[in-house]
Amino acid sequence: MSDVLLQVENLRVYFPVYGGVLQRIVGRLHAVDSVSFTLHRGETLGLVGESGSGKTTVGRSLVGIVAHTAPDVLLGGHAWFYADHANPEPADLLQLFAHRRKYPRQLRLHYRRHIQMVFQDPFSSLNPRLSVGQIIAEPLEIHFPKLSRTETQERVVWLLEKVGLQPEDRMRYPHEFSGGQRQRIGLARALATHPDLVICDEPVSALDVSIQAQVINLMEDLQEEFGMAYLFIAHDLSVVHHISDRIAVMYLGHIVELGPADDVYFTPKHPYTQALISAVPIANPRQKRERIVLRGEIPSPLRKPTGCPFHPRCPIAQPECSEIVPELEEKAPGHWVACPYA
Repeated sequence: MSDVLLQVENLRVYFPVYGGVLQRIVGRLHAVDSVSFTLHRGETLGLVGESGSGKTTVGRSLVGIVAHTAPDVLLGGHAWFYADHANPEPADLLQLFAHRRKYPRQLRLHYRRHIQMVFQDPFSSLNPRLSVGQIIAEPLEIHFPKLSRTETQERVVWLLEKVGLQPEDRMRYPHEFSGGQRQRIGLARALATHPDLVICDEPVSALDVSIQAQVINLMEDLQEEFGMAYLFIAHDLSVVHHISDRIAVMYLGHIVELGPADDVYFTPKHPYTQALISAVPIANPRQKRERIVLRGEIPSPLRKPTGCPFHPRCPIAQPECSEIVPELEEKAPGHWVACPYA
């Protein structure tokens, strides 16, 4: 069997926009448009871009958070998640979450066990009315109902120790912890079902720099021990470069560059990626990097420009860029760029 864990082809997420007295659908917000990528077992794929580029929507659609809110959110998208190692046949994950009446609950639970998510805000993602022990035990009780109460508590203690917390912390509540400790609790909850894939939605953006380093190092240690894959969503390119094997750069719902982390970070080819890299601060005060300032603001997904979505701000745009949507082309081995002039 191939080592491909997740394969996404032409993922589209459109949100309906309502207006008028009768609140009818007057348009659609194109949050994600024709996004394709693959994720291998044990790999970390970084997903970066400006706010509003669609990074979080991609992650939420893959775990079913977006898919089940409205049946027409996903249009023409397909995502397959290889959860059963013994069964090489792929499962249509988005259809599984979107059409609840068509598929039994046990089938959805089977795949949810293998794909988990760590959210950006560690406090709002934890139930304040439950103790830490109850929060971590909840996925165990749902996915492993045959475990006894003693076995569940032993598993909770083991998970707390894995993320650097004490066994007695299971009796405390989320508001009694710091931001970094809450994110560790979120990691423990995600690891409870021993998933194959963990989607991390900006897990360190709300933390101090020193705490960020601790959480990133913890995630790398856990990945090495458990062998899981990460889809790491963030806007900090230096953090993404540190933890990722490959990096995908998104702009206005499209992936504009995808390749090995070192290639994308040190030799970016797309003008948008080059502008993002130029904004990353350098620790050495004697070194200076030429700053590329993009003109204008990122367009609204409600009124996306025709042709290449980046052409209104692109410094090397040509007349035909306003008419043709560029496809990803392999400019170097494993390095794909959606720009014919890159």
